Amino acid sequence: MRNIKRVLPVLTFLVLCPIFCTAQAPAKVMSASISGRVTIGGKGAAGVTVVATVSNSFFDNKTVAKTGTDEDGNYKLTGLTAGRLTILPIAKAYRVASGAVYKEPGQSVNVAEGEAISKIDFALVRGGVITGRITDAQGHPLISEKVSVVLKDSTSDAGPQMGMPGSSRNQTDDRGVYRIYGLGPGSYKVSVGQASSSGSAVSIMGIGGSQYTKTFYPSVQEEAKATILEVKEGSEIKDVDISVGKLSTGFAVSGRVVDADSGNAVPAVYIGHSTMNDSTQQMGPMNFTGNQTDANGAFRLEGLRPGRYAVYTFAAGQAKSSYSEPVPFDISDGDVTGIEIKVRQGATISGVAQIENNSDPAVASLLQTVSLYAYVEQKGVAAPSYGQSQVGPDGSFHMEGLAPGKARIGMQGFPNAPKGLTLVRTEVDGLDQREGIEVTAGAKITGVRLLFVYGTGSVRGEVKIQNGRLPEGASFGVIIRSTSGASRRFERQATLDGRLHFVVEEVPAGTYELVIRMAAGAELLEQPVTVANGVETKVTLVLDLAAKKGDPQ
Repeated sequence: MRNIKRVLPVLTFLVLCPIFCTAQAPAKVMSASISGRVTIGGKGAAGVTVVATVSNSFFDNKTVAKTGTDEDGNYKLTGLTAGRLTILPIAKAYRVASGAVYKEPGQSVNVAEGEAISKIDFALVRGGVITGRITDAQGHPLISEKVSVVLKDSTSDAGPQMGMPGSSRNQTDDRGVYRIYGLGPGSYKVSVGQASSSGSAVSIMGIGGSQYTKTFYPSVQEEAKATILEVKEGSEIKDVDISVGKLSTGFAVSGRVVDADSGNAVPAVYIGHSTMNDSTQQMGPMNFTGNQTDANGAFRLEGLRPGRYAVYTFAAGQAKSSYSEPVPFDISDGDVTGIEIKVRQGATISGVAQIENNSDPAVASLLQTVSLYAYVEQKGVAAPSYGQSQVGPDGSFHMEGLAPGKARIGMQGFPNAPKGLTLVRTEVDGLDQREGIEVTAGAKITGVRLLFVYGTGSVRGEVKIQNGRLPEGASFGVIIRSTSGASRRFERQATLDGRLHFVVEEVPAGTYELVIRMAAGAELLEQPVTVANGVETKVTLVLDLAAKKGDPQ
């Protein structure tokens, strides 16, 4: 069994980010309300629970209000504070009708202080059901095995379609039987078991998962041969049975990590691996097992299915002054041995971080909570190259182990970045580095200055569409960004709800432009806006579909 301590550094690197508050924010006024109606078949649905949730981060999603519908399906949530809320009806076997304004389980609503919002309605339909039995090669039932149901063109689990069923919803019972309900109309694939470890962006192996090779209905391992199931409103598809094959033990790859110049073994470095596309020779997402080299530089990865891969070193929550190039290899029907990964001296980037025009010590201390990263964009087939650093009490930072390429520096924001702080400019010896910092092999880059701004302003508004309707399926977003030629680079996506109301918070004082940007990339409107710290600026964007390009709006 793998030692869980091996996994902790990467969890720290990928997940943890310091959170710091300079002062307690004033309590928000709980004076807003949201009301609407829940219907099934055009009639009011009584007794449906409706909740309002707020998500401060991936790990902080909580219910702030709850109520039930009356005999006519009406509901009203009161005592709400300003902010972005998700309104969600809890009806496990149902989902939002495809003909409604929203097709997702919940509606996101931007709520202003004291606002009374009405007509946040939900039309529900009974979801479809897929049920069947999972057995092993001898016909024995597989108990508590997770069954995955995904849309035909999707790679992510369909998950709960309505409400919040228990965690056993997608698992088999003591007979190997599963029953997944609340599915929206569509074309689905059903599978069980765990795919090759190359299937996710960052795979932490050895934690949970299935011991069987991923198998699709009707008991095939090739995804292209999976039977597509057509689910209709209220339908039930039975006997979707899958028989899995042998345990997914896979094969192993082993080798050593050595210094490219001296040939000496390199101990205690982490190993990552990716699949490689035969036709494009491009590497897939990184997989991380928590494996490190031993005192002799040796490593061993297990559980890999046949295919073409590349293996490399990776810094995960540890100081590292070197990097490696990926080493490709093929697995067909046995273990692979004798892999040699050569590490080279990486480049370093060091400098100072500052907050522009700030004299508040409490705000200045925010920099000490900042975790920086540098991501190097490389040419050709290359292993991921990252650097990381905390900002010291004097504002200094230092990153090392970077491969040659263009390094872009950013602030880690997961789960939460320091509130109100934004990195707006990167300089080297006073010169702006808009396209990233050019890094050469083993370079020692100094004189880097990271300029941050602190903002407490906000912009709240709405979009009004005149003289026409957008084409079917067209969608757009609202962004706020620095004006052309500004020394700062500030751009942020507004949170836009179904009423076309939007809000952007933590904006530094200054003049910006609000932009309506279509999903395809076209920009239909630019409107200037001036923001002051501590002030909410209200605007209305009027999108005139009859106006010709270049006409004032």
